Amino acid sequence: MTIRKKLVLIDGNALVHRAFHAFSRANLTSPSGAPTTAIYGFAVMLINIYTRLKPDYIAVAFDTNAPTFRHKEYVEYKATRIKAPQELYDQIPEVQALLESFNVPVFLKDGFEADDIIGTLAKQAPATLDTYIATGDMDALQLVNDHIFVYAPRKGFSDIVIYTPEEVLKTKGIRPDQVIDFKGLRGDPSDNIPGVAGIGEVTALKLLQEFGTIETIYENLEKISPTIADKLKKSKPDAIKSQGLATIHTAIPIKLDLAKAEAIAFDKFRVAEFFRRMGFKTLYEKIPNGTLTTPPAGKQASFFDKARRSKGPQKKTVKDLDQQLDPILRKMERAGILLDIKLLKKLNDQISIRIEKLEKNIHKYADQPFNISSPAQLATFLFKDLGLPTLDIAKTPGRRLTGKTGYSTGVSELEKIYRAHPVIKHILEYRQLTKLKNTYLETLPKLVDKNNRVHTTYAQDTSTGRLSSKDPNLQNIPIRSDLGAEIRKAFIAPKSFRLISADYSQIELRVIASLAHDKRMIRTFNKGEDIHTTVAAEVNGVKIKDVTKDMRRNAKVINFGIIYGVSPYGLAARTNMTIHQATNYIHKYFELHPEIKQYMDDTAAFAKQHGYVETLFGRRRYIPEIKSQVPAVRNASIRAAINMPVQGTAADLLKVAMIELAKALPKASPGSRMLLQVHDELVLEVPTKDIKKVAKLVKDKMENVYQLDVPIHVDAEAGVNWGETKPA
Repeated sequence: MTIRKKLVLIDGNALVHRAFHAFSRANLTSPSGAPTTAIYGFAVMLINIYTRLKPDYIAVAFDTNAPTFRHKEYVEYKATRIKAPQELYDQIPEVQALLESFNVPVFLKDGFEADDIIGTLAKQAPATLDTYIATGDMDALQLVNDHIFVYAPRKGFSDIVIYTPEEVLKTKGIRPDQVIDFKGLRGDPSDNIPGVAGIGEVTALKLLQEFGTIETIYENLEKISPTIADKLKKSKPDAIKSQGLATIHTAIPIKLDLAKAEAIAFDKFRVAEFFRRMGFKTLYEKIPNGTLTTPPAGKQASFFDKARRSKGPQKKTVKDLDQQLDPILRKMERAGILLDIKLLKKLNDQISIRIEKLEKNIHKYADQPFNISSPAQLATFLFKDLGLPTLDIAKTPGRRLTGKTGYSTGVSELEKIYRAHPVIKHILEYRQLTKLKNTYLETLPKLVDKNNRVHTTYAQDTSTGRLSSKDPNLQNIPIRSDLGAEIRKAFIAPKSFRLISADYSQIELRVIASLAHDKRMIRTFNKGEDIHTTVAAEVNGVKIKDVTKDMRRNAKVINFGIIYGVSPYGLAARTNMTIHQATNYIHKYFELHPEIKQYMDDTAAFAKQHGYVETLFGRRRYIPEIKSQVPAVRNASIRAAINMPVQGTAADLLKVAMIELAKALPKASPGSRMLLQVHDELVLEVPTKDIKKVAKLVKDKMENVYQLDVPIHVDAEAGVNWGETKPA
């Protein structure tokens, strides 16, 4: 017997929704804190499909934001459907990035739904293939025949039903070709398809089982009870219209290319990299084997090789770093850090009053109170009620717009309209304060041990090599804000001890100066001058002594923002500039620092060609999304590619310093210990008598860890708490 090959067609939107709700209680997030519930659920489903069906070919279809032909034919189509949480739609780009890591082709077509795409692809597939449609939408049952089946998860993703023609008849009471007739009679409340008024499921099934089709039913009205016949007569236009709305189109202008849909034509390592970035450790070993491997660089001259050459004998491999650092992190976790619980309660009370005031200020602009924390309600308030401009505001992926709702309310989008209305400032502050209140002020006191010490958990699982921390996450306490400083005061030293905070000064700027060989930056750092003042003087065309506070502040924003892809909107929102001024400022910056622009262009090009970028220590991040057909995903991956070597190198430098410090600290000061690592900063608990000695040791180990093109500088300060320190 010949074994038939299998094609799997996935309804992306339907299974993203099912994934989101199946795992909603888990409330999953990535190491960076982004929600991943739908992404994880979809990944589980995808792996289950590979495991159970073992497909030879696979493709996925998604809806677009554009209205479909059904909306044009019937303006009330899906009008009553309750919109899913914004959090779900925000995860769709990453779901599409997941599919790209598996090299699965993704189909989208304005004017049509995923159903129509799948119907067309299924009909184009040769009859010699068995085609499985993976969906939770039972409309797809109309496509079932002797070689097209529906693969439907019933509960979670473990209970699967495969609908053959026999299974459809057995479970639904009708044949696949009768599904659209059933919808024509019964309607479909979920899609707001009317059907025949007064005809329910039982009557619709009975009529179809007796007469076969809607057409035959209307040809035999005299054989039907007068009451039902009267309902059918009155609603005949609705019945025909509903039948048409429920019909999946199978001849839309798209083309199935099986050669590009081979199921195992992917690189397993790229999938593992995606899972690592999302924090899906439990899925690593479940990744099926792919046939593609990432091609080695061979003898090609790597863009990164030039930056890495002859930088000193102390350089370690990435594997050395991570393995040697792990026991050090475990000691830090066990040590924990002492908390001032009373101060946290006092801060919580103060912040609660401020949040309440902000809420009232925001609601003053609304006709009625709304949930400010709801992205959907906030979008309606901003773009529909207030009528704020939506030009350049991103639309939420996978969501059709109704009026002016459906636009993203992320921070980067609100920054674009920062000056459009005074309420935006209040909303951004409200978000920051509620996040700090929920994450730290109310949570930290509940997590202390009997000695009032809180113990975080560190992981070496981020895509840049930076550490992440959880339970609680101490990485996201604001550094430069007044509130962040107040929260840091609650982290205290015990009696007869002090906390030492050792922070790399502008380390990412020093790294990018070295990577890009930027002459102006290198000269400034080597002369010990202030980089922000120097850039301010350059861009504004004034002497150093004439730089104002505002000029320096603007230069600081561009210096730190450029490697994160700061836009004119973002620069304007963080400064007093207009969008036009911010655009000119960025242009002027690149004119003065062409090496930075060249570095960014070269890094993006390298990532596109090789599929990865790396740090000075050779830590790689694979970025398959950089070849995405989805602009938002592709642009975000380019920004990530540019940023990773800089941020990752800074992270590697601190890891080396921690390893060297752990070796020297017990001998220099047996009572001292490392407690926290927060991005570019180390926090130690040190006996008061050893402050100067340990501060000197820490500074020495951190500054001499590696030879960049510019000096590495560390600010070491000490105090009774983390928020109030002085030079040690």
